[in-house]
Amino acid sequence: MKNIMVAVLWLVGAVTAPTAFADKASPAQLARLYLDYMALNSRYSESLWPGFRLEDKVHLFSYAGNVWLRQPGGDIIQDNSVLESVNLHSGLSVNFGFPAYQGQPGVLIQLEDAAMPFATDTELTDLPFLVWAGSSLHEAFHFYAQSEWRVLEEGVRYEGEVFPLNLEARFYRLQLFNALMAALNQPEQQALHLGHAAYWLQLWRHSAPNEERVGYLNDLVEGTAKYVELVAGARLLSQNQSYLGYQKILLQYVNSYYQQQQMQGGWTAEAENIGAVAGIILDIYQDPTMWKESVMTGMLPVELLLSRVKPVVPPAAGQQALKQQLQQRLAYYPATQQKLAELLKNVQDPKVPLLVMPSMSDGSSFVDVGEVRSGFYVVPYLEDITYAYLGMSSQFSNLNVRGSALLDVPMQNYCEGIEAATLLPLAFPFQREGQYLVFNESEIHGTIRVSASVVEGRTLYCAMN
Repeated sequence: MKNIMVAVLWLVGAVTAPTAFADKASPAQLARLYLDYMALNSRYSESLWPGFRLEDKVHLFSYAGNVWLRQPGGDIIQDNSVLESVNLHSGLSVNFGFPAYQGQPGVLIQLEDAAMPFATDTELTDLPFLVWAGSSLHEAFHFYAQSEWRVLEEGVRYEGEVFPLNLEARFYRLQLFNALMAALNQPEQQALHLGHAAYWLQLWRHSAPNEERVGYLNDLVEGTAKYVELVAGARLLSQNQSYLGYQKILLQYVNSYYQQQQMQGGWTAEAENIGAVAGIILDIYQDPTMWKESVMTGMLPVELLLSRVKPVVPPAAGQQALKQQLQQRLAYYPATQQKLAELLKNVQDPKVPLLVMPSMSDGSSFVDVGEVRSGFYVVPYLEDITYAYLGMSSQFSNLNVRGSALLDVPMQNYCEGIEAATLLPLAFPFQREGQYLVFNESEIHGTIRVSASVVEGRTLYCAMN
């Protein structure tokens, strides 16, 4: 796993969006701030989490054809000779990668956006900067620490919202997060708030049992990475403080972080933030090393925190208003749910011809189509689960798809020579001209060479190079 370079799209909230400044920071200035942040965190990374070692890593900052870096224990240097070897070529505005530099493992942040997200007076301890830079630590933890967890090697991790989309489940998880934050902020009423948290956790499990099964590893991975990210920011702010001083700064930082980020719920945010806040509470009342060892064997932080807590029914005041707010934020649910249902229906309908292509998941992008939210979703398929892609834009041979709904299948037995496949049910007009299918639709255009067959009454078109 560590021999490959990966690019990660960074989407952490409105505060991270580049802002236009009249007097914006230069690339060299931002590089120094970022590399100083990584150097400070590297010194105590193993105290953030057992096995998370950054002291021996090279940290690199790449922007607009320039690369600045710091080797372990060294000064910041500029070395543009390595630009091509570290360039991720993703086209994304911000990327993270883990290349080697002169034989040493590295952590790279690469900016491709023309705008600088900070002004010249930005300081290392500014909240927006800490939030921005923390994402690099988050991704490094995924790559260098979690890759050693056996529980992750033994399981399959699914990301993305689970079909059927469940507004009630989102509400229960948002309330679980709110109860955990209340327990953190009101220690004198902690038992009550943890009881409320246990109630919401139980309610979510009963209402969306498939979500718990599918999302377990994602909760584990993202919750612990967000915990490391938040605690690292607080520790940087509280250097040379007493333990009580650190606890006060940690509480202030966590609250300020979520006020800046406007944490409103949703599948991606839930996995990170429930696990992170549960971990921070565990730090206060349990031995940090012991609970983290349990997590690395597969226990969720929220499980460790609430396993012996009796659920307490919370007051109903304010719940309806919060649910309505959440419904407005998830306004894409009805149209997206319908699109997913149509895709699954057409995939299963033997009357609808099926185009089978090699998997198009790599190198693809997504565009929103109407009210449908693009991206990948976890859906049932045969006796298992797989990914559905909505709004995918990609190309195979002379066929261009833009905004299409597709099903990704890790293994299929429809077409010889194709293992991992993308399935496109042809429930729209197309033409067949000899060995070619011709499409002229808004979401799919061009030609593709196929071999045709009929299997159990269904017409299959197998893509040919």
